[in-house]
Amino acid sequence: MTPAPSVSNSNGQRLYVGGRDIPRSPVTPSMNAAFLFPGQSSVSPDALTRARRSHPAADAVAARVGGVLGPADAAAYLSRETARLETNRDVQIVVFLASQMYLQALAAEGVTAAASLGLSLGEYSHLVHIGALTFEDALALVSARGRCYDQAPPGIMVTVLGADREAVTAVVAEAAGRGCAVVSNFNTPTQHVIAGATDAVTWAATTLEEEHGAYTAVIEERVPMHSPLMTAVGEAFAGHLQAAPWQPPRASYLPNVSATPIADATPADFVAALTAHVSAPVLWERSLDHTAAAHPAATFVEVGPGGVLHNMLGRSWKPLRRARLDAPDAHDPATHFMATVEALHAGA
Repeated sequence: MTPAPSVSNSNGQRLYVGGRDIPRSPVTPSMNAAFLFPGQSSVSPDALTRARRSHPAADAVAARVGGVLGPADAAAYLSRETARLETNRDVQIVVFLASQMYLQALAAEGVTAAASLGLSLGEYSHLVHIGALTFEDALALVSARGRCYDQAPPGIMVTVLGADREAVTAVVAEAAGRGCAVVSNFNTPTQHVIAGATDAVTWAATTLEEEHGAYTAVIEERVPMHSPLMTAVGEAFAGHLQAAPWQPPRASYLPNVSATPIADATPADFVAALTAHVSAPVLWERSLDHTAAAHPAATFVEVGPGGVLHNMLGRSWKPLRRARLDAPDAHDPATHFMATVEALHAGA
């Protein structure tokens, strides 16, 4: 990888992104932020390259990957410009690692958050942020989760934009007569994902376009995540969850499946929620509503590749203060990252 140019940190000292970092004084945390961790639809082949060019803390994360996945797997994701993306496991690992790189970069720059939440796969970064799992233990779980997902029955996922919830749920209910079809993600009042058997979901998507003016796009061509077709996959993954070394979290756990915070969550709470998570809908809108109500002055920072969650907030649904760390079109990821950090510290 080609090192990024050096940039200044929040104290005006030099960093050498992609190379050796030099000692510097710590910055003073001054954040009122909430971290948003994206799901696997935010993947791109160069997601890890951009993260590593954003801040030297990313390389410190990369150095720990081989100890969990082994040198060969680590090299497949980290030793070239574009990461291997041949399986669902690959996709999950790449998005998780990119999110963790940005999370550690924020910590190095004194950007803290009072709350966090993650969409689908992003829930595992949320678990690291609240201290329920170490980075290594979460990566091992994500790897196991991906292997289980690669054994899933066939199906698809389609995002639906522009149709209201009543229309989407009604059409999906009718589609269920043609096979498994459910609303798998309740993301915003006019942004949903439907998942299940290919014929049923395709019929629902076509009907929503033709009769309700919706825009639809396939976002997953093989794994029908968060649908009843994934029940056996969740059962297979449960053993890995039960064996994980859970730790008492330092903040409330916000599961996708309930959108209700759990204070002082126990290992049994994590296992139950994350097992159900595989085949149950993602209640993102309700989760974000709760966090926004609890932290009305927070800036919502997308901590991961792309800008899917940031862009959701940009619609008229919920005009919260927002920021994104990754800008795929930016000429210099390091400059973009540090400009965002400076703006966060300034309260902009």
